[in-house]
Amino acid sequence: MTLFLIFVYGTLKSGEPNYNLMQNETSGVCIPRGVANTKEKYSLVVASRYNIPYLLVKHGAGHNVQGEMYEVDDAQLELLGKLESHPKLYMRKDVVLTRNRDDPSSREDFTAQAYFLVNFRPHLLDLPMLESYKDMIDGKKYSKHKDRDVQAPLWWYEIHTEYEQKI
Repeated sequence: MTLFLIFVYGTLKSGEPNYNLMQNETSGVCIPRGVANTKEKYSLVVASRYNIPYLLVKHGAGHNVQGEMYEVDDAQLELLGKLESHPKLYMRKDVVLTRNRDDPSSREDFTAQAYFLVNFRPHLLDLPMLESYKDMIDGKKYSKHKDRDVQAPLWWYEIHTEYEQKI
């Protein structure tokens, strides 16, 4: 069985709204591997009408983002890909990580994969950039998929350049 190292920085972290997907033993293998920070700086923002965290690549902007690492199998990777609308909305890309500053046992850099928003609208870079995501930051509550208005027009235009507003 092949395992993949995944870095999660938003709603999939422990204690966050979609963490249950990381604990569901019927969806595949998901082994916690600790806390880490991105070696490079990235822009972590909360945006859209659903208050979704997005990791953006903009050199020179943002923070060394803190998140959690998990080893996952093909089945769990497929489930995460569906949640993240990979590759339509998010793209899974390599990211270099370092262990949490509080973990002296390992200072070695290593690579995992994370979900990045690509082709994002420039206004997202004007939003507050976070070092670590927590639901309800600034009173913005994340809306789970099951709680979203399925009759509403596709909302991706709010954050993604390849989608236009359809009313």
